[in-house]
Amino acid sequence: MSPRRASNSAKPPGFFGTLFRLAIVGGFLFVAAGAAGYATIYTLVKTPETQAPEVLTLTMEEALLRASGAGFALRVAGTEPSTAVEKGHVVSQRPLPGDWVKEGGTIVVVVSE
Repeated sequence: MSPRRASNSAKPPGFFGTLFRLAIVGGFLFVAAGAAGYATIYTLVKTPETQAPEVLTLTMEEALLRASGAGFALRVAGTEPSTAVEKGHVVSQRPLPGDWVKEGGTIVVVVSE
């Protein structure tokens, strides 16, 4: 007696089966990319803007308090010598005071040495 073979042997999908599977996966990726793009644009456009506070000539502690009180983070980009501003005080800032920027942004400052 010969061994019995299973009658449900798996056959590879034909051309149209493969094409159908690729279309389904491609469609899913297209929809996912569209949703991610929409969410990104919506976040960028809908974030309210406010004016950047002035932190020039303030100490770092005062600058941090003013920035955080206005809803901004503060980051020190570096130091530079200054004859016009006391040591440890803010020499320059980006964005400039009064510039319209997205709420919750970051003010980048340079501190005098």
